[in-house]
Amino acid sequence: MIRLTKAVEYGLRAIRYLVESGEEARISIGDISLHKKIPEPFLRKLFKPLVQQGIINSTRGVSGGVRLARKPSDITVLEVVEALEGPLALNECLLEDVSCEFLDECGMHDVWEEAQAAMAKVLRSKNLTDLTK
Repeated sequence: MIRLTKAVEYGLRAIRYLVESGEEARISIGDISLHKKIPEPFLRKLFKPLVQQGIINSTRGVSGGVRLARKPSDITVLEVVEALEGPLALNECLLEDVSCEFLDECGMHDVWEEAQAAMAKVLRSKNLTDLTK
């Protein structure tokens, strides 16, 4: 079974909560953890790459918290997935820095490539606003 990890599920669930809370709202990680039933230590770990990729902003302190770094309509689901998981790859042979010794005799490479492109197209076509519809 090919599936996205719990990190992506939790990450998108938390980000949806930020979208629903409004663009200017700073929400504590504890509140997100409580409302979305995501373990707080895991959520803190998830938010690090989202901050690094410019998807969310994080502010420390009493009035701190997290919020989206950009408008939800400007952030694609693919950006979030790749921030949390790295480049989308349905098979190892589709990663740029991996060479496969069976590529010449493999009948599946083109199928994997087409399936991955279709999945990326869908995830790229959906933005964070779409998650709240």
